[in-house]
Amino acid sequence: MDEKKIFEKRWQLATSEQRARFDKLLSSYPAIEWTYKEKKYLLWLCQLDLDTFITFEVIFEKYKNSYQRET
Repeated sequence: MDEKKIFEKRWQLATSEQRARFDKLLSSYPAIEWTYKEKKYLLWLCQLDLDTFITFEVIFEKYKNSYQRET
């Protein structure tokens, strides 16, 4: 099964809260063109419990800030 179909299947199974987290996460990085493989893993992150997800958001924010300082 290709990555797009896997993502779409997982998207259908995601709750509205998980979809909202996913949309928020992607909108935080508008310059990135996400592949379906990457989207699949990001959706998986959004399906984790809230504390784990928040931890990943903090890590992504630190990465984003360090990347912006480099460019």
